[in-house]
Amino acid sequence: MDDSIGIDLGEMQVRVSSIRRKGKLFEAVNMGSLEIDPAFLRSDSAKLLEKTASDLSSLIKQLKIKQKSAKVVIPDSYSYNHITSMPKLNEKELLSAIKFQADQFIPMPLDEVNMDIEILYEDKKNKQILTLISAAAKSLISKVENLMEYTGLFPETIETETTATGRLVSELFKKDLKQMPEKHDAILFINAGYSSTSLYLLDQNLGVLLLVNNFSLGYNLFLKEIEVNLNVDQKKATELIKSFGLGQGTSYHLDTILAPALKNFISEVERFINGAIGKNKVQITTIYLFNYGSYFNSFDQVLSKYFGIPTSFLNLYSFFTKNSIVDFLRNDLGVFVSSVGALLR
Repeated sequence: MDDSIGIDLGEMQVRVSSIRRKGKLFEAVNMGSLEIDPAFLRSDSAKLLEKTASDLSSLIKQLKIKQKSAKVVIPDSYSYNHITSMPKLNEKELLSAIKFQADQFIPMPLDEVNMDIEILYEDKKNKQILTLISAAAKSLISKVENLMEYTGLFPETIETETTATGRLVSELFKKDLKQMPEKHDAILFINAGYSSTSLYLLDQNLGVLLLVNNFSLGYNLFLKEIEVNLNVDQKKATELIKSFGLGQGTSYHLDTILAPALKNFISEVERFINGAIGKNKVQITTIYLFNYGSYFNSFDQVLSKYFGIPTSFLNLYSFFTKNSIVDFLRNDLGVFVSSVGALLR
């Protein structure tokens, strides 16, 4: 962990974390973020690559980070993630089965993607394994490698938000049980990204992700609704959603403006919850919001009221030793989930 930095390469922001272990807690050496051009991940522009690398280099210098090795995270909106249960097989049969599964959810030729396979859990009694398959286009991986080279960093690992987040929440929220109950407690994590949202269901008893899903509705849709209805620019819309959000009784009436987008968002989450409860013997006890969800005032209260499940913003503050860095970032640590999770690999 001391030898690398975690870089969460998002659609609009890059989040950088340099941390170390201190007993059972994390210690922040330094953490910071910067805004980037949203065209970077979808463009082949050499100038944009150089500018992004220059800006990232400046941030790393500003943070006084000395490590040259980076563990990089790419957005779920630019990758493919799927959890599947299958019989325990020999290596050849397993690879064949995984290739078949991957072909079902990856909408591009498999020879054009880099794929990672992680066995999350082995049920020895029933001879089943729970497997997480993650993939991203080779062209994107190449772009990330070029960005790191321009920045003067070595990309030690490149993974998705799903794998990095799953690793962190599995460690932080797994229950210490001596005997497994028949029905497991689960937590739903809502990663509200810029253009899409990912849902992760964590079985606390096993300490593993059971289900993941990504849908194309994110923070930017809510911003656009405010921009169009109130005739304001994105900066003002961002301020309004952070200051007022879905709170009642404001002169902006954002709750009314955002109602259609919110209805669609809730429908997606509800579909996931119903599927999760129907497929697995779990009881969802808590919902946590993070990433851009951290910037959305009262979002947690609305979801908590609708689903009848305690909902709050995921804040990593209690998992860190206290120093000036985490105190300064106290209310924004939810955006560093993936970059911290990458460092646990």
